[in-house]
Amino acid sequence: MLYHHLTSIFRFEFFSYILRLSCPLGFVCNEDLTQKALCSEIREIPQKFLIGDVFGGVYCPEGKIGMENCPKGKYCPSPVEQLNCPAGYFCPYKTATPEISCPGCKEGATALERDIGIQVIIILFVIVIIVGTIASIIYKRTKHLVAKQVEVLSYRLVGENSAKAQKAKQNQLDKLRPKLAVIAKRLEDLDKESGKDSKNLIKISKTEGEDEKLEFDARGIFDALDTNNDGDLQYAELNAVLGFDDEELEVFCTSMNKAADAKEIKNTKEDSVSRPVFVNNFLKALEGTVNLKVTPAEAAEIYDTILAENQVKEVQESMLYTSVLSNTLSDYEIMLLIKKFRQVNAIDEESPSSNRQESRKSSVFRRHTGIAREIFVLHYPTFLMQVYTEKDAVDTSEGVDICFKDLCLEVTVAKKQINVVNNVTGRLRAKTMTALMGGSGAGKTSLLNALCGRAYYGNIIGDTYINGTKKQIEEIKDVIGFVPQDDVVYAELTVRENLMFAGKLSLPRGTDMDEIEDLADSTLANLGLSRVAKSLVGDVKRRGVSGGEKKRVNIGLELMSRPKCLFLDEPTSGLDSSSALLVMSSLKNLVSSEGVTIVTVIHQPRKFIFDLFDALVLLGVGGNTVYSGPAKGAYDYFVGLDYVLPPGEALADWLIDISAGQIHPDPKVAATKDQEKDDDDDQLMAITPRMMTEAVGKKGVAMGKAKEAITDAAMRREWLYKEWQKYFDGLDNEQKSIYEVPAETEVPGAKDKQRFFSQLWTQLRRIVLVSYRNLTAKLVDTIILIVAAVIISLVSGLPEISRNDNPSIEFETLVSFDQTSAPGIVAQLFKYAATIQQTYPLQIGLITAVLVGLQASRILTSKQLEFFRETSSGYDSNAYLLAVNIMATLETSVQIVIVALIAAMLREPVASWGVFFAHFLAMAWTVVSWSLLFPMVMPAENVSTVLGAFFAFFGLLLSGAVPPIGFGKIYGGDIVEHLSAWLSVTRFFLEGMAASEHRCLPEQSGWTVSEESINFDRANTLMAYRRFSYARHDPNATLYDCGGWYWGILPTIFIGITVRYLGFLAMHGFNRGKQTKKPVFHEIQKDGKCGILVVVLLLVLIGLIAFTTWLYTRDLEADYEYVGIEKWVQTGLEQNLTELRETLNLTDWNISDIPNLLEMNADLDTAALTRVTLPTGEFPDEFMNQPDPTLVPIVDPNVDPNVDPDLLNGTLRALMSAAWNGTCECPCSEQN
Repeated sequence: MLYHHLTSIFRFEFFSYILRLSCPLGFVCNEDLTQKALCSEIREIPQKFLIGDVFGGVYCPEGKIGMENCPKGKYCPSPVEQLNCPAGYFCPYKTATPEISCPGCKEGATALERDIGIQVIIILFVIVIIVGTIASIIYKRTKHLVAKQVEVLSYRLVGENSAKAQKAKQNQLDKLRPKLAVIAKRLEDLDKESGKDSKNLIKISKTEGEDEKLEFDARGIFDALDTNNDGDLQYAELNAVLGFDDEELEVFCTSMNKAADAKEIKNTKEDSVSRPVFVNNFLKALEGTVNLKVTPAEAAEIYDTILAENQVKEVQESMLYTSVLSNTLSDYEIMLLIKKFRQVNAIDEESPSSNRQESRKSSVFRRHTGIAREIFVLHYPTFLMQVYTEKDAVDTSEGVDICFKDLCLEVTVAKKQINVVNNVTGRLRAKTMTALMGGSGAGKTSLLNALCGRAYYGNIIGDTYINGTKKQIEEIKDVIGFVPQDDVVYAELTVRENLMFAGKLSLPRGTDMDEIEDLADSTLANLGLSRVAKSLVGDVKRRGVSGGEKKRVNIGLELMSRPKCLFLDEPTSGLDSSSALLVMSSLKNLVSSEGVTIVTVIHQPRKFIFDLFDALVLLGVGGNTVYSGPAKGAYDYFVGLDYVLPPGEALADWLIDISAGQIHPDPKVAATKDQEKDDDDDQLMAITPRMMTEAVGKKGVAMGKAKEAITDAAMRREWLYKEWQKYFDGLDNEQKSIYEVPAETEVPGAKDKQRFFSQLWTQLRRIVLVSYRNLTAKLVDTIILIVAAVIISLVSGLPEISRNDNPSIEFETLVSFDQTSAPGIVAQLFKYAATIQQTYPLQIGLITAVLVGLQASRILTSKQLEFFRETSSGYDSNAYLLAVNIMATLETSVQIVIVALIAAMLREPVASWGVFFAHFLAMAWTVVSWSLLFPMVMPAENVSTVLGAFFAFFGLLLSGAVPPIGFGKIYGGDIVEHLSAWLSVTRFFLEGMAASEHRCLPEQSGWTVSEESINFDRANTLMAYRRFSYARHDPNATLYDCGGWYWGILPTIFIGITVRYLGFLAMHGFNRGKQTKKPVFHEIQKDGKCGILVVVLLLVLIGLIAFTTWLYTRDLEADYEYVGIEKWVQTGLEQNLTELRETLNLTDWNISDIPNLLEMNADLDTAALTRVTLPTGEFPDEFMNQPDPTLVPIVDPNVDPNVDPDLLNGTLRALMSAAWNGTCECPCSEQN
């Protein structure tokens, strides 16, 4: 029989094949060397059963009974070959084919090596950035020091010994010489009539070697002209000496009065000049008047002087503010002069082909046009005369008149309702300036907030009338401006830039750029800021404008919205007396020129500031009225209450002391009045001034006890409140008219605000400009990030792809490869690659998250006050938040791309570099999202601490890389998975980086499986190993792909979107008081639509959370087919049996007659017969085509040319396998 014959042949060949003293090359043997198997066949078995090349890269050396991993630096295409790894590649343990690129590796490299060229590039890049940053810092510091030295030097140069100062004085003398000579001559003529001697009052002398000197005795000249010795000099009388024409006299009088106002010296009469005014300002006013009539030659000289001072070829408009013109012209007058020159240049500016027009369109702000020499010389004399003689513009609009009656502000303190403003009645007349004064705790700011609609913290009770119509102040909020006490402005912007951005954001829709720029110019001129228009505002970190100028910029921001009523909270706080006067004078000018109604809280103003106010509201403790009415009437009112103003004491201080109850009425005056009264009058319920004096004593401390002093002061205040109410009730109709509601006039309506995208664009431009001005700080932040990435990458070293851990598999297990033994075998085969790739991603991810988060949060925390102010002023907060989000994301992305590039260069990843960029950017997106949320819910000073702790704590604990919370627990399906996804910014970053590296390893590593290996159970890969447990929701992560694994990118993006949306809600829900808004619940109760909007917004939040949660919890479908060995064998046997029946015409065979190819029958007597143990399955090709001449081929293809060799071999192989297992008694016919 053929069956028995073939069985004998194979058993004989097996017996002779294993008779050797040691395990040969390419074989594995049992311990006593009685059995052995071909390694190549063992490698092929899993491949033939579509399990994969799990034995790829093994090496079976001679003299060793087991398999070994191919050593590092070599690759083993077969179990008997070891070849050096080629240059440019790295071959870790168990490499079958070189696949891992390593540009820096030489042939046979045993470790990953960095490319020297890349290292040099990184070092040079870091050096360039560091040097550039240091150079920038040094340049700015040097520039700052030079500026200070120049300033100090300039102070020295303007002294008497300065050649420039001497030349300027000489030029002044030359211009004044003719007029001074005329004045001296006329004084001599007057001397003849009066008999006075005024020869030496004006004298120009010159000493050899020195310049001419002017000896000018202003006091002597005044005394010579003041014939009646009354201390006042009529302008007409003065002109008898000056000899001015009507225009010149008008200019001279105006200059004297303006100079007097600026120096806090007042004329007693409008048509005359007092002695102090004359002495201090005569020479300057005379110079301005002399310069009034300018010849073309003088105009050309002025133009050339400006050119020389600025070293330019054409005079620019802005240069006029700091030129010689500023000696005689105010900023406002220079602005009028510039406008006239613009009118001359209007045709040129509007020309379509004009370069200036194109430059203006391409600029953020208008570039001041130049003034040609011929135009300046031609028009300057005429324009100067027009500026001097034209009357100041006076606003003719109705303005805003606010009348309030019994106004109360009720707040809750310790669950009790307290009035901090108590029944205050008054009127803020249109186009007037009103002062709110009082001692500490008098409720000045509370009254101011109640009047301007910013009392978010309390309930306002009382009636308010706007232009005679009963309305709430919130209804005209668009025409109200509020200037906070603190100077909340953008320090990185120039004065003009601050105003321009404010105008673009607050002016009505449709306002063109020319109108905004003209308003900015006018505001700068009115506030005296034109000279510093191009100067940075500055702060403690950078040099800027002075405190007074900064205060005026603070005011200018509100003026850019063209308010009709302006409220200010202590605008003179922190300023010296001259700066305070300049600020208040600027405000007073706005009343007349712009028609603005001004209300300001002011504390202890000087006399000249107090005199600027039209009305006064004086409050006592508890917000009670002590006085309300004309400012000039306050003195007479309190004198009527027997108070006496001590000599030398400021009126404002005296009034505040009275309101606080710190001083008492004069007892002598009180006694005199009491004696004149009838003793029988009913005085039981009233407290007279005399009673007050006797009760508390002269110094206000009864019996020297502090407690009684406090009580006495309270008694005085109560008496003052009652006295004011008594006085107010006793006013006649004419006197009361100033408090009554005026006739109804038009109420200013709401303005059409800028569109959302217009404000967004403006906000973006401003943020970009601010960021550019902080470029040095941004570079320092970037350097810190780069240095951190370099250090971590160098310290962590290159990735450890595999380790020297050879498989330890028993011989019987190895040759019995079936579904039972497979897990144990693959576990041993894969253990060499079970390396942890989590340490580096965790380190660099955590450090990057903390640094980037702290940097990103500063964009909000550093401008939190500015945000609150602008939101309170009606700016679109949503546009601001979106602009901040865009800018923070862009800035961070640039930094992260640089960091990711450097990290990839130094790390030499196995997978694509795109993995670094994608996951770094995704993590940065989430980090920035959290960084923009925290500033919305907590004070700015606490953000950095809380944010750093948040990133460090949750980024470490819930990252999945630190026990006890690993990825196995994260994927356990409990709350940990959700906490890790939402709170840990490193969770998806770490998993994505690690899984991408492992996914680029071949399937013999155990991390991946090829698509063809349909019978390999993915649960047996290292991805699913409990030590790692990566990518449990994405079965495709086990497919070999060096392009990276990006499953976590989409959940990360939507987590960032959700957190940013939460920040949007937090912006509208938190810190509403600082945005001068009522709590959300109050708004819901007030307006039902607000409640609907809140519900919709919350539903959107819930939807985002639900969708994001679904993204990271859903199980993706596999892109490969998994069959399984048992099913595959069953299907294959059925198919093969069908073919065998058809070929051999066997109709009686069933599938049970053919053995399971995955099982090894152990019925053979291995003790009696030595054999080569082979893996189960098809009969190996080694014994079908054995090169050993002693082996006989199974089938000779030449026997019968009509027989198909492949078909016959296949049939015989199936039969041989059954015969080898000894289980088949084939019902073969004699023919078969």
